[in-house]
Amino acid sequence: MKKLITCIVATALLFACASETEKGVLEDIAEVYGGETSYSKSFVSNTSEKRTTFNVTIKNSQMIDTLAPTVTTANASLMVYDALTSEEKKNYTDIETILVNAKNDTISYYYPMSALAPISKKAKVFHTFSSILVDGNFDQLNELDRADDIPANFSEILKNGVAQFEKKYGSLKEYQTFGVAEERDNVGTYYQFQAHLIFANGHKMGYWAVVDAAPDNDALLGYKFFQ
Repeated sequence: MKKLITCIVATALLFACASETEKGVLEDIAEVYGGETSYSKSFVSNTSEKRTTFNVTIKNSQMIDTLAPTVTTANASLMVYDALTSEEKKNYTDIETILVNAKNDTISYYYPMSALAPISKKAKVFHTFSSILVDGNFDQLNELDRADDIPANFSEILKNGVAQFEKKYGSLKEYQTFGVAEERDNVGTYYQFQAHLIFANGHKMGYWAVVDAAPDNDALLGYKFFQ
């Protein structure tokens, strides 16, 4: 992959070998978006900034043409962040995801490691919620911090809902996250995690879960399924 980067003083594009961790997450991203992935590592150094970037490119994916680029790039960058070891995270100041659509148009977004860290923390609430659905341990939902307007019996509601889905599509096998969005309303800021539930017959059901973005509040604010 070739990329032109301009800089006042010094710029470089590095093609160092990816670690096993980095290779693994590239394969995971390719699987989520049904496309091809590649990577490079770049750095910028001048009088105003110093930046070392892990660059991910996604192409030949029909899915990325159907989603807002900010949603896709945020999720792919977060996937890289979460996959890196604590030592590997120290090697980068940010992660860039580059999308190449069906028309060969390119768009990219940078995400500083400092911005991804709090999103990663909030994503744990979403992953816990989703894993409970897949594993069928619905009583554990009651242990989650959640908004007051979520019904007290929501674990039973979800248990019955998943049972109905499984009657139609077969057993629930896994979930796959494809998008992350930061949103705001009159109450505050929250993160919306967008994903698919994947069933035995191959059916993918879209859903999202919302987590409070406040640093001192990891509450699940809501969820929605799209049949």
